[in-house]
Amino acid sequence: MNHIAKNHSADPMTGGSARMPGGAASSPPARGLRRNFPATDMPTGLMLGLVALGLPRTVLADLDIVAPESGLLYYVLALAPFAAWLTVALVRRTRRPGRDFLMLGFLYGLSLLVVHQVLWTTGTVSGHPPQGVTDFAEGLSAGWQEFVLRSFSSGIALAIGVGSGLVAAVVAWCAHVWRSRRGHRHDG
Repeated sequence: MNHIAKNHSADPMTGGSARMPGGAASSPPARGLRRNFPATDMPTGLMLGLVALGLPRTVLADLDIVAPESGLLYYVLALAPFAAWLTVALVRRTRRPGRDFLMLGFLYGLSLLVVHQVLWTTGTVSGHPPQGVTDFAEGLSAGWQEFVLRSFSSGIALAIGVGSGLVAAVVAWCAHVWRSRRGHRHDG
């Protein structure tokens, strides 16, 4: 077999060939949803799927179809996405647990922000701002009132997402450390 064919593979990013350490040929880069989400080690499909798991609760609660803290259905819709996140954090190997789950949390927060803003005009958005924010906004003109209330809602949505991602990142990091230490004990 030709040495060049054995040790190189076509690399569409460079237009030439990519050489792997030890002479192994690299596999072609993943495409579409199997490709890693930017700045993470998590495949795009997995990342977007985990974000999407939280959307039903958000939409149904904002439309007052499923009232917050109303019963078993609400809690399943609210907690199942985070159970999935924690399962992925514990089971999936990654070199970047912090980046993976902070990005996931940010995207989840962004999804909350978008849903809340889109459904704002329905007049049924759950989780109305605290009375102090509402009292502050009442002293402003109508345009500023809406700006303050929407900004507060957006900030809370992002904080919830990033905070949730941070918890999952800590769990993933602990699992990563545990696997690394366990692997070193078995090597020696």
